[in-house]
Amino acid sequence: MGLFPVAFIILMFSAIIHECAHGYAAYRLGDPTAYHAGRITLNPVKHIDPMMTIIVPLISYFSFGFIFGGAKPVPINPYNFRNPEKGMLISSLAGPAANFSLALIGFGFFAFTARLDIFTGSLAQFNYIVFYLLIIINLILGIFNLIPIPPLDGSRVLRYFLPWDMKSSFDRMEPFGFFIIIFVVMIGGFNFIHVILDQVGILLQKIAGG
Repeated sequence: MGLFPVAFIILMFSAIIHECAHGYAAYRLGDPTAYHAGRITLNPVKHIDPMMTIIVPLISYFSFGFIFGGAKPVPINPYNFRNPEKGMLISSLAGPAANFSLALIGFGFFAFTARLDIFTGSLAQFNYIVFYLLIIINLILGIFNLIPIPPLDGSRVLRYFLPWDMKSSFDRMEPFGFFIIIFVVMIGGFNFIHVILDQVGILLQKIAGG
């Protein structure tokens, strides 16, 4: 199993933060749907989706060499927003923003511990692995979710800027979004993930080496 348990825990935590950010932003903007559903919580039981939280991470880790997945999407009712279009834009961006924030926090903590030589030997190696996984998993989640393919968060952002006469046509793509994502994966459209893995590893090694 190797690093899978550590990577899985970090992925689940990061995906839950992502969904909580959506729900909390929506709540602050006037939509209590996620709040009333008990989804603005760090309790993993409330967020686990059998496919995205368990099966997809297993397949991605053992088939492609990196772990990927997600949590059950939080329910959002745009009609509770004072401005439904703007409310969906902000609440959609909240998830990726949370992931980028976690990656930045992970980088800061790693740099702090590495510079001060707080850990040595096997503890230093474990420290590197944990923060490396925290950074790359959240970068991947943040970037992936900003891809403008329905139902990813990026599609909500793109929809906000589309002319009104194009919004309904764009909405009709959503039932086929999953198949579009699979097709993009098959043609190598997400090879950027390996670039992220390599570059983050190189950067952290430079910091660890002083």
